[in-house]
Amino acid sequence: KRSRKRRWRYRASRFICSVMASQLIRLSGLAFAVLMGCIYMLSAGAPREFWIINGAALACAIGLSVFLKRLDRGFGVVAFTGFALALFAATLFSDAEIDGIHRWIAVGPVRLHVGLLLLPATISLLPDLRRELALLTVIAISLIVSLQPDRASAFALLSGVFVLAIAKRDKWYVGMLAITVIGFSWTLSQIDPLQPVRFVEYVIRDAWEFHPSAAVILAVSLILALVMPLFGLNSRNQIPLIASLATIGGFVIISLFGPYPMPLIGYGVSAIVGYGLALGFSAVRETGA
Repeated sequence: KRSRKRRWRYRASRFICSVMASQLIRLSGLAFAVLMGCIYMLSAGAPREFWIINGAALACAIGLSVFLKRLDRGFGVVAFTGFALALFAATLFSDAEIDGIHRWIAVGPVRLHVGLLLLPATISLLPDLRRELALLTVIAISLIVSLQPDRASAFALLSGVFVLAIAKRDKWYVGMLAITVIGFSWTLSQIDPLQPVRFVEYVIRDAWEFHPSAAVILAVSLILALVMPLFGLNSRNQIPLIASLATIGGFVIISLFGPYPMPLIGYGVSAIVGYGLALGFSAVRETGA
C-alpha cells in the first residue's frame, strides 16, 4: 500500500510540475514583452509610474491567465459577452474622453481602453455562442467602435473574426467578416484627432531612434508574446486561442502605421490585463493521461 501511494504521489507531482512548466512557457512571451518594455521606458526616461503600473498589470495578467478557466457553453459565455457589450456601449457615454473621443472607462486614476481589455477575450468566446448571438455581438461591437471612432479596435476585431471565418468556413462567420470589413472601412473615412503620446504610441519607432537594438528587442518580444501561448496545444484546441492572439496582433499591426496604443511593450494596463484575460478564457489546458 505504501509503495502504491508513493507511485500515485510521484505521478501527481510529475503531472503538476508538467502543467506548471507548460503554463510558464505560455506566459513567458507576455512576461518577456512587458519586462522589455519596462526596461526600455526606464532607460529612455519615461515617468517612473509608467513601468511600475505596467509591472503591476503583468502580475494581474499572470494571475488571470493561471486561475481563470475556459467558460462553459451557456450562461457563463453569454454573461461575459453581455458584460463586454455593456462596457463597450458605456464608452460612448463615459466622461473619460480625450479630444471628444470616447474609448475608455475610468477606474479611479486609471483609464482602461475597453477594446484592448475585452476584445481578445470576447473573440475567443464567439465560437461558444449561438451563431445568431455571435453575429449580433460582432454587429454591436463593430458599430460601437466605428462610432467612437476606434480604428485600432475595428482592425483588431476584423483580424480575430478573419481567423474564425477561415477556421469555421461557415456562412455566419463570413457574414461577420463582411460586417467587420465595412466597420473598419468606415473608420478609415473618419478623422482621428488624437495626438500620439510618447511611450504609448509609436513605441517601436521611438525605440529605434533611441537605439536600433532596443527596437529589435521590443519587436522580437512582441512576436514571442503572440506565438508562445500556442506551446503544447493540439490543433483541435487552438482556434479560440489563435483568434484571440490574432486580435491582439491586429492591435500590434495597426499601431505600426498610426497613433494607436502599442500593446504590451508600451505604457498601458488594458492590453496587458486583456492578454491575461484572453489567455485564461481561451487556452485549453492539456490534461494528459
